[in-house]
Amino acid sequence: MDRKCPQCGSAETGPSFTFDYDRDDSGRVVARNPFFACVGCEHTWQVEMVLVVAEPFDPDDDEAIKGFVEAINKEVVDAG
Repeated sequence: MDRKCPQCGSAETGPSFTFDYDRDDSGRVVARNPFFACVGCEHTWQVEMVLVVAEPFDPDDDEAIKGFVEAINKEVVDAG
């Protein structure tokens, strides 16, 4: 994920937390507009995006793939 810190420019950043999320029956978490944090300067900021956090699944498992695609499509449709 290429999210450089807007304060110091460091590339050592990553999602930190979010207030807006849902968890489905399979354990996937859909996080909306998460906050990112910088390792270098400890600055935090909110990014408008959707993250889908899931356990790795078997690429041959049609149900798992279908569920993942439905989660993504729901976010895209709801955002539009």
